Amino acid sequence: MDAKFDTLCEQLPLWKSRRIFLAIYLSFGLTLLFAMRLSLSLAIVDMTKNLADEKNATQFECYFYNKTSTKHKGPYDWSEDTQSWVLSAFYYGYAGFMIPGGLLADRIGGKMALFMAVFGSAILTLLTPLFAYLNVYAFIVLRVIEGALESPFFTAMAILINKWCFKSENTIFYAIATSGQYLGFIIMQPITGYLCSLTFLGGWPLGFYIYGSLATLWSLIWLYFVNESPQESRFLSGLEINMLRHYSIKSENRAKESLSLRKIFSCTPLYGICIAEVGAALNTCIIMNCLPMFLSNVLGVDIQSNGLLNAIPFAVSLLGYMFSSVLVDNLRGTILSLRSARSLVFLSSACGAAIVGFFIKVAGCNPTIVITVISFNLFFQACSISQISPNLMELFPNYTGLMYGIINTVVNGISLISPYVVDIFTKGNIESSEHWQHAFSLACVLTIICAIIYVLLRQVTPVEWAKDEEFL
Repeated sequence: MDAKFDTLCEQLPLWKSRRIFLAIYLSFGLTLLFAMRLSLSLAIVDMTKNLADEKNATQFECYFYNKTSTKHKGPYDWSEDTQSWVLSAFYYGYAGFMIPGGLLADRIGGKMALFMAVFGSAILTLLTPLFAYLNVYAFIVLRVIEGALESPFFTAMAILINKWCFKSENTIFYAIATSGQYLGFIIMQPITGYLCSLTFLGGWPLGFYIYGSLATLWSLIWLYFVNESPQESRFLSGLEINMLRHYSIKSENRAKESLSLRKIFSCTPLYGICIAEVGAALNTCIIMNCLPMFLSNVLGVDIQSNGLLNAIPFAVSLLGYMFSSVLVDNLRGTILSLRSARSLVFLSSACGAAIVGFFIKVAGCNPTIVITVISFNLFFQACSISQISPNLMELFPNYTGLMYGIINTVVNGISLISPYVVDIFTKGNIESSEHWQHAFSLACVLTIICAIIYVLLRQVTPVEWAKDEEFL
């Protein structure tokens, strides 16, 4: 970047620009997407018979808390194995179609790929209660298809961000746009918990109807008002369009070098990002997918309180996500280089998340203390995660869609197996906090190992075959 660019940025900072509305609307869309995707992790507690009911409550480690809770018997008598299949089914479609979804987004553009992902998922979410009622296998198939439809979302988002923001602001722009993944948890959990406690339409289906309807509306507004590139927008000023034409991460009509599998699989920084994502994903997904069951079966928390408690860690993690993004943007170019700033924040945060995670067992049976420990764990985890995706966009400005597809295939493979990892440790002992701790401890150990490997392999400048000479 040059002095002219710095002067223009002073005239039109991100906070006063119109392009920030794109980041905010993307965040809202991602909020709805995660609400649709993850409401099942809480609703399944009310949909199914509480597995811990079959055992004598006095056998529980947390009997003092369990004995005060109201046990429920949902309409579906699904075994632990069946529940694991139901929870992981989404990720089979999501991971399996990640690379095709990335290629599709590259071909049709970020705008249409995002529309297809959200609108398609919205329709299937509206059909979720019907398919659950018809047959558990039909329900599993629907979740697989929903995962496949959502697969291009993050890839398409990255493609748009590359066109709509400057390299100097990509960390904070990306953080704003993707903050919806945390807002989805924060908003969805207490609302879903409350809806599940109602008797109208059975309670638990209400969340699927509400989130699906809102996502449908979001999709139609997106289709009409949002443009693929700043040059097509009728809402931006001439100054902002001109700045984005010359200083965005990826401008229009830049040629791509011929890409081979050898170049991809010999790219060391790509392996580093994959490994970092694996460590972060296992820790986050175990908590994301299984925390409601942990609160219900181990601590005996009722469904409405479950939703409120489950939302707290993700509200705290959102703070960490935004804080670390602003911190890195302020550290780079002043105290530290971009590479050093990312490495410092990532490694210290990942280690912090792992260390805190080991204290879940020490928290005992008090839900308040357990949630406090998990909140600190996800706070540090969010600080580390916020550095990975912007790094990917810096490394591959000309191949964002494909690289996101590859990375997310690996990451969502971890999401797919996370319910099974928990099931391995808790099978037959789903009410035992000690057995749950084994799953948490495994995630913590892998988080540290993967973080160290990523820092050793890290790079912040574009790889040779992905360089954009115009930008450099």
